[in-house]
Amino acid sequence: MRILFLFIGEPHQIFHALPIAAEMAATGSDVEVAVASAAHLSVVEQVASAYPGFAPRITLLGQRGISRWLRERAVIRHPRLPILFGALRFLRQFDAIVVPERTTTAIRHFLPRRTRLIFTPHGAGDRAIMLDPRDRHFDFVLVAGEKSEQRLLDAGTIRPGHYALNGYVKLDLMARLDKTRAPLFDNGRPTVLYAPHFHRGLSSWGRFGRDIIDWFAAQDRYNLVVAPHIRLFAEASDADRAAVKALAVPGKILIDLGSDRLFDMSYTSGADIYLGDVSSQVYEFLSTPRPCLFLNAHEVDWADNPDYLFWTLGDVVDDLANLPATLHQAAAHHPRYIDAQRERLAESIGGDPAGAAQRGAEAIARFLAKDAAEDKSGG
Repeated sequence: MRILFLFIGEPHQIFHALPIAAEMAATGSDVEVAVASAAHLSVVEQVASAYPGFAPRITLLGQRGISRWLRERAVIRHPRLPILFGALRFLRQFDAIVVPERTTTAIRHFLPRRTRLIFTPHGAGDRAIMLDPRDRHFDFVLVAGEKSEQRLLDAGTIRPGHYALNGYVKLDLMARLDKTRAPLFDNGRPTVLYAPHFHRGLSSWGRFGRDIIDWFAAQDRYNLVVAPHIRLFAEASDADRAAVKALAVPGKILIDLGSDRLFDMSYTSGADIYLGDVSSQVYEFLSTPRPCLFLNAHEVDWADNPDYLFWTLGDVVDDLANLPATLHQAAAHHPRYIDAQRERLAESIGGDPAGAAQRGAEAIARFLAKDAAEDKSGG
């Protein structure tokens, strides 16, 4: 049985699925990898380095036809649909295709009936984006934790026998890599990580971003890392990106709009306080419970809203004038939230992430073996 791990989205999604491929390959499964651009290859190499002996065949897609034309002319940075349809002949060779995004469901009916689509999400946040009707088009889904499981079952987007809980693969990978990370700054000040979301209607960047940077630039109590979701500036002009990066202050304010460090946990591991809005990245930060602050930039009535469950894990700032005082109190207030942080983390990522990739690999293998047996028996 040939199994393809397909990556047509942003490179950071590789961290959430490729470790599963490595674990499957270690048991003798016939595993291949396909990626949408050369930018993906360095991330594949980084993940593969954590699994000695893992050297899958890698196919680079989108190098011809309309996909290449769109990318070369910067019409679309990530032309997912053109890549998928341009690769149909290649994709039809596989018995199972594992993806960390939902766009691939668009080709569901262009694949052979025998080809199984398997989904492994690339986050574990609280927002309703996790409830996507396209999930019904997957034959099997991996789910990080019990919180997601219940919401997906209630929404009818997963069904018993066609999903499994496995934990948070990216945290499993990061522990395996066991990097010795240098401190983000060497001045002894606490470091605040500001991680705004990319969605304009939800992000705090548009209303608060520049003012936050200005405030940190004018004080000497904290360092600041500005590390937005990589999609926030993905389509920005060079001039706009340069204008934001010019706000960095050596030794005090680090601004990263596009490097691999945005998704390899360099910042979530190295910061002392989290400042964000609706990004599920907070759960990666909380792999070690620490103070969190949340920015309500859109005057959301968030209490009792399950899409904002993580806002119960720290103080919420509605008015930026209150940020300094709230920030100064963050360490003192943290004991109020630490138990809830641990509980929410366990619900979201399934507790201890160790072994999440192996559990995912075993769950996929069991499903495919059972599915094949049922097909053979006519069940």
